[in-house]
Amino acid sequence: MKWSNVVTKVESIDVDTLKSMLAESAAGSYTLVDVRQPAEYAKSHIPGAVSMPMNDLVAGNVSLPDPKPIIIYSRRGDRSKAAVQWFLSQDFREVKELQGGFDSWTGNRASGRFDLNIGIIRQDIEFSDAVSMAYAMEEGLRQFYLQIARETTDETYKKLYRKLASFEVEHKQALAESYSIAGGKQLIDKELQDKQVQLMEGGGYVDETLIKTLANTDSPYEVFSLAIAFETQAFDFYIRLSHFAANPEAKKFFLEMADAEKEHLDFVTKEMDKYLDQNQP
Repeated sequence: MKWSNVVTKVESIDVDTLKSMLAESAAGSYTLVDVRQPAEYAKSHIPGAVSMPMNDLVAGNVSLPDPKPIIIYSRRGDRSKAAVQWFLSQDFREVKELQGGFDSWTGNRASGRFDLNIGIIRQDIEFSDAVSMAYAMEEGLRQFYLQIARETTDETYKKLYRKLASFEVEHKQALAESYSIAGGKQLIDKELQDKQVQLMEGGGYVDETLIKTLANTDSPYEVFSLAIAFETQAFDFYIRLSHFAANPEAKKFFLEMADAEKEHLDFVTKEMDKYLDQNQP
C-alpha cells in the first residue's frame, strides 16, 4: 500500500531550502519538530529541533508550539507526513515536512535527549541567572581549550587551542557588552562548587579523558571538528532551554543566545577553512 493513497498531499521543503531558512531566520521565528522516538532523537538530530514523538503528539502528551511556521521531519518522511496532517487538523496553517526526512540531512547534527542538561536551571530562572550561566559556559569552554594547550607538546596545536580560547574571550566580551553581568552568580557558583568541575557550552562538563586525547592529536580536523561540535551543541542547548524556561525575559534571552551561537558556528567554520588552507602540506 502506498502512503500517498492514505493521506492527502502535504507541503514539503528540501534540505537546501531548510538549511537556508535555518541560517537566515532568527531563533524562535519557526519551530523545527522531530517526530521520531526519543532514542532516535537522542542519538542524533537537527540542531534546534523539538522532540515530539508521533505517539505522544496524537495522544496530546506534548505542549504545542505557537502558531508560527512549523517544519516536521521523521527518519524518511512517513511519520512526518502523518504529523503534518495532524497539525493541520489542529488548525495550524504553516506546516511543512522535510523531504527525505532526517536521512537526507547533511548538515551539522546535535545529540542527546531533549531534556539533556536542562536540570542545571530552574524552570522559573531569573534573567540575571540566565545571563550569568551563559557567561560561565563561555568561560568554561575557554578554560577547556587552555587546559588542552597546556598539556599538548606541539607548538602548532598550542597556538591553535589558544586561538580557539580567544574566540571565547570575544564571545564573553560581546555578552558583557550586551547585558549587565551583575548578580545572579549564586546558580553558577553553587553548581561548580557541588560538581567540582567546569561548566561548558552546551551545559556539559570538562572531560579529562577528552583533554588527554586532544592534547595528543595530530589532526587539525579533529581540533576544529570539536569546536564546531561545541558550537552546534550550544545552539541546540539554548533552543531547548527556551522551551523549558517559564520567565519570558529568560526565554527571549535564550533565543538570542541561540542566534549568537549560530554566528559563532559560522565564524569557527570559516576559521577552520582559513587555517587548513594556510597550513596545507
